[in-house]
Amino acid sequence: MFFLLHVTSYFYSHNKDQSLFDIQSKLSFLILPIIIGANNAIDTNRIEHIFTAFIAGVSLTAIYCLIKAFYLWQTSHDIDVFFYHKLVVGLDANAVYESWYSIFSITLLLFFNYKYYFIHKFKWLRILAISLLLIFFILLSSKSLIALFLFLIIPQYLIKIYKNHKISAGQIFSISLVTIVLIVLLAIKPNPIRQRYMDVLDSKVDKAWLKDYRGTDQQFSNLSMRLFLWRIGMENIKDKKLWWKGIGNGDVATIQNEKISQYGLDSSEKSLLHNINLHNMFLQSLIMLGIIGLSVFILIVFAPFLYINKIEYKKEFIIFNISSILFMVQEAALQTHAGIVYYTFFSCLYWRLIYSESTNKKNELNVKGI
Repeated sequence: MFFLLHVTSYFYSHNKDQSLFDIQSKLSFLILPIIIGANNAIDTNRIEHIFTAFIAGVSLTAIYCLIKAFYLWQTSHDIDVFFYHKLVVGLDANAVYESWYSIFSITLLLFFNYKYYFIHKFKWLRILAISLLLIFFILLSSKSLIALFLFLIIPQYLIKIYKNHKISAGQIFSISLVTIVLIVLLAIKPNPIRQRYMDVLDSKVDKAWLKDYRGTDQQFSNLSMRLFLWRIGMENIKDKKLWWKGIGNGDVATIQNEKISQYGLDSSEKSLLHNINLHNMFLQSLIMLGIIGLSVFILIVFAPFLYINKIEYKKEFIIFNISSILFMVQEAALQTHAGIVYYTFFSCLYWRLIYSESTNKKNELNVKGI
């Protein structure tokens, strides 16, 4: 449905070339559900292979980035090469997207019950992979995903190992205390990760609401930039009455560039603001496809929670879906291949697992003659 709405919007988009490009980039919405849905039932063996391959890919990326950063630090003595976007420079990647992949990889390492990998004499590989990806994840410095990791994933993992009698209440208290101490140290000691959070407090969000930017310092923080983009997006929706069908998938950049220029900001091709998306997938869907498109998108991201009890891998996919929603509030993730392929693949895999388990239960009942 979401893909067909994009195709339909081609007919009322003025910029047909951009509309076709957008449709082409979103073919995964059509192809991946067919490929994954038409496949044989996905059993535990296959899902373990898929998860392990994904973890291996993210781990190799982490190793490459850390080695490269170490080399750059040796030559430049700039400690910032270990943090945020500088850590992934040279890859066709973005630090926040790599954080998104990493948090799910760590989740799979912590919660998935492996039967073929990371067991017996190779248990140390699991500890090594967790350590590597934790370091990579923290250095990538995604503020919201780090908060999600601290306040959702760590407590859930401690509860899991406590219920499995692998740890005592005293040990949980000790781990929690150490975690709190580390958080406090990161919060009070000068470091790039702390600075990322301080930038939010010092971001002067009122800058996002100026009536005219001519003659002003036109440098935005991450937060004030997002607020500004959301502001002009909502103004375009209201001014052009885009509530029901949107402007079309080909013309969002055009009207955003025009509105940016009206405020006295540079939106030419040499500007970082040129053709910038809204950095919020909910708002991007609304301005592009209207209320119908937004409704379908909301269905895509929230419907999985209604079926979570039908799947064996609850914690893994709860965290996948929560991290994805949180991520899409701050990024128009389905406007880039980095978000489209990743989210669509694992989302379709989730639904295929639900169908597989439902089919297996029906077959078991048929065999029993019920």
